[in-house]
Amino acid sequence: MPRKSSKDLLKKVVEETLAEYGGDPVKNAVLFYLTKMHGIRPEDVIQKPEEFVKALNDIYGPFEKIIETELCEKIAKIYGLNCKNGLVELIKELKNSQNIDK
Repeated sequence: MPRKSSKDLLKKVVEETLAEYGGDPVKNAVLFYLTKMHGIRPEDVIQKPEEFVKALNDIYGPFEKIIETELCEKIAKIYGLNCKNGLVELIKELKNSQNIDK
């Protein structure tokens, strides 16, 4: 299991994934929008996975599915799980399995 806290680890994964789709300027704009318009920080994916996905959809539209899939696959790989039912279900599975700091 990773040594970093789950919140720190997930924040890093979210930020790195957002940066892959437009670099730091796009990542920073998306993070600003998530925080100011939706009240969600990258590390909030643990506590608010549904809201996080909805906020990404609001920002990216249909492209959100690509980012969600990428996030899901990366997080699943870190924790040795499968990403078969989407990010929301993966986070629920992590929380139920006690593999993640709540």
